[in-house]
Amino acid sequence: MIAGQSALGNLGFIHMNKVYLNYDQAQLDAQYDQSTLVPDLSAYQARWAERTVAAKKRYRCIERIAYGPHADEWLDVYRPDAPGPAPVVVFFHGGAWRAQQIGTTGNAAEAYAGAGAVFVAVNFSVAPDADLDVMVGQSSSATAFVARHAAEWGGDAGRLHVLGHSSGAHLAANVAVTKWDAFALPGDLVKGLAVTSGPYDLEPVILSKRNTYLHLDRGGVERCTALKHLRGDLPPAIVAWGGKELAEFQRQGAEFAQAWEGTTGSVTRLVFDDNNHFDQYDEIAKSDSHFTLSFRSLMGL
Repeated sequence: MIAGQSALGNLGFIHMNKVYLNYDQAQLDAQYDQSTLVPDLSAYQARWAERTVAAKKRYRCIERIAYGPHADEWLDVYRPDAPGPAPVVVFFHGGAWRAQQIGTTGNAAEAYAGAGAVFVAVNFSVAPDADLDVMVGQSSSATAFVARHAAEWGGDAGRLHVLGHSSGAHLAANVAVTKWDAFALPGDLVKGLAVTSGPYDLEPVILSKRNTYLHLDRGGVERCTALKHLRGDLPPAIVAWGGKELAEFQRQGAEFAQAWEGTTGSVTRLVFDDNNHFDQYDEIAKSDSHFTLSFRSLMGL
């Protein structure tokens, strides 16, 4: 009897210490800390910066175009050599919602401007100075601005697509589910979504140590989780992740793809077995990557 009580007590103790799914607090925190994969990012960051500098030299890049009144609300436009009107790619960078990545956001510009698309890299405010409501709002506002001004850069607002990596994939997904009537723009403004390595469900995020700087509340989770705003008129999506990413990021990608497909009926899943989270940012910059080729095909390039 004593042994049985002890076993029950232990089971109860184990259950009480689970924070999300089968993770305790330390395990959940580790699942949302990519530094456990690559402690030193300097080699990656150097490549991303080199590609950005090269793209700014190679293409007709217009820098720091303001899309709103805040100092953080600006974007860089990489114009292709071919005359327009061209498809438009609006890109949102990663950085755990707290790093602006200035100097590396043109990493993937060559892969798209080189194929004849206008590539737009969006800057936005980050935590802890801004919350996710602000970031999501800025992302939608930037996309609306791009739509209204695309023709000035040789772009076709009728062929606007959204791209995101990591926390930028979360923002891109929210842009894709935006109700554009609030901006006096067509409801089908976004013609395609391509995302990789994103945390699309904020439920585990609010429970992790990331919330020490995000300061999410339950209302924020509801408003800023794209999965909670899916509907049948959304565009086709490409959802990718790496086989060496943290398990939670792989789960999030798979479940996001399943939910999007179940709602819209159109999803392409791409899994890169040998890639970690940061390799995926390299992957989307490769002109011959299966990710890039799939997304360009979706754009008609």
